[in-house]
Amino acid sequence: MPTKRDVERVLENRDWKQLGVWVEENRNVYGQLMARIYVKDGIIFWRAVEALGVVTHYFEQEKRNNALELVRRYFWMLTEESGGTAWNASEAIGSILVHCPKTCGHFNWMLSGLLEDESLCDGALWGLGQLAQVAPHLVEPLEERIRPFLESEKPLPRGLAALIYALMRIPHDHFPIYREAGPKWTVPIDLDTRLRNDQNLIEIYQDGDLKSYHVQELWQAETIAFWTEQVAIQDLEVEVTVASTSVGLCWLGLGSPVEEELSLRIWAARWLPKGFLIRKRERNSETIRQLQEYLVGKRKEFTIPLHRLGTPFQLQVWEELLSIPYGETRSYSDIATKVGSLKGQRAVGMANHNNPIGVIVPCHRVIGKSGNLTGYAGGLDIKRRLLELEGAISLELSEKIEK
Repeated sequence: MPTKRDVERVLENRDWKQLGVWVEENRNVYGQLMARIYVKDGIIFWRAVEALGVVTHYFEQEKRNNALELVRRYFWMLTEESGGTAWNASEAIGSILVHCPKTCGHFNWMLSGLLEDESLCDGALWGLGQLAQVAPHLVEPLEERIRPFLESEKPLPRGLAALIYALMRIPHDHFPIYREAGPKWTVPIDLDTRLRNDQNLIEIYQDGDLKSYHVQELWQAETIAFWTEQVAIQDLEVEVTVASTSVGLCWLGLGSPVEEELSLRIWAARWLPKGFLIRKRERNSETIRQLQEYLVGKRKEFTIPLHRLGTPFQLQVWEELLSIPYGETRSYSDIATKVGSLKGQRAVGMANHNNPIGVIVPCHRVIGKSGNLTGYAGGLDIKRRLLELEGAISLELSEKIEK
């Protein structure tokens, strides 16, 4: 059984792997976490709240009803019958819903019902803001309950409500195809103006840390909508993860969904540190449609707006990649010559490897000078199939390379 200090150390380091080991050995660690959130004392409190959700997810893998039982227990602990012993229950319930949306998502209405209690509303708004990022469809019908907090006299609930609105909106200016189907999360012009100029500073637990934001930043927050979908590249079934900002497509990866999401979060933390990732298909639907057309040979050019973020040298290399015609290849040395790189093809290779928008920014069209396919972030199997699809290499050459 881990000691109190052991638990504190795990929370300090966000060591969820160790937490998982403890859960397998002794389920009582959940009780320690419940006790740890009785007092709001900064970052460790919030890490404990997050850990409750993580542990519940572990339990859910063992038995589907475990997560449901824990959520019901928290709601019962808020009743007069229980004596109202569920301190900071709204944060705990929010964390559980965030980590177990498939089994516990239907408690979204009950969580929003806690907004009526002044002592619970901040935690409920935080939970709904986190839930909006992983399962926005569960927050979509709750606008009427959240909207009054946009005019709260207190900055924290006002800022949390502003964040939820920012997450639920779709930037129609860049994606007009969705204008008619978009959500109805809109406000009067005067309220929009007030929120755009609201410089009150608040602190929110986000992505493992306490972060400070002005309310106006949250109201106009950059959202990065991402989605994973299965596609076929010839005879190979792969999962593609795409992500878009209000500017355009910023990510297209062909790795496993878990690895892609982790890489995307690391990338976003560097290039869009004030951005919020949200799991949403709408903003990426056009990318998926054009990609599917390309993969069946019906499209040779993409017409999707791009949001390219990188170093000046990387951007220069990626611009050259976009100039390589469909069905043709270039060598790393060709690209190095084009960009005037004194570092040569190795630097170009690194820029190629770090290209966050695969396929559409066609790094697969760059091969070795000898004709070897060389490395590819998505794997040489995928690179070979993409070049075969475009007719850039013959089947005979492909088979020779494979041997």
